[in-house]
Amino acid sequence: MEQLDLPNERSQGHRGVDPAFLVWLENAGVVVSSITIVILAGVITTSVVGRTFFGSMIPDDLVISGELMVTLVALPWAYITAERGHIAVELFTNWVSDRARIKLDILAAVVGLAMIGPLTWATGIALWQAIDYGSYFDGEFFLPEWPGRSMFFLGFFMMLIRLFLILAEDIARLIYNGKTEKGRK
Repeated sequence: MEQLDLPNERSQGHRGVDPAFLVWLENAGVVVSSITIVILAGVITTSVVGRTFFGSMIPDDLVISGELMVTLVALPWAYITAERGHIAVELFTNWVSDRARIKLDILAAVVGLAMIGPLTWATGIALWQAIDYGSYFDGEFFLPEWPGRSMFFLGFFMMLIRLFLILAEDIARLIYNGKTEKGRK
């Protein structure tokens, strides 16, 4: 039986245009997200143990958990985008030429911008309204809505900026025959 010789997958971990401040924000987002996971685990564990053994739980634990989940999910988006780490189906794209792959990367960036642009706008409006109206969650603490909304907006906004940079890089790669991509430490 004859085996198909599939082309090598595109090398991962390559980033092109990397403004230092954006890279710092992306890395900080990953760190904050990691810390948030630990805090979330502590809140949930404390609440479950308190409810099970002491008949009492952390007040507003569901609201706190929900807001922490928004933070831990949204902040790493730009970092993942910069690493081109989103889920991709490469079964067929690995067979195309380098130039065609760059064109597909450009298409992916344009589609991503078409989706993330309106979502960033909508989360910005939701953040503004939460701040302007003083929106809060009902509960014992009456926690404000703006911290979670700001993390969601920040995640979308950083990803939007990164997608614009990726689009510019991919267009440059197409023009200069793929010679502009560089590795990053």
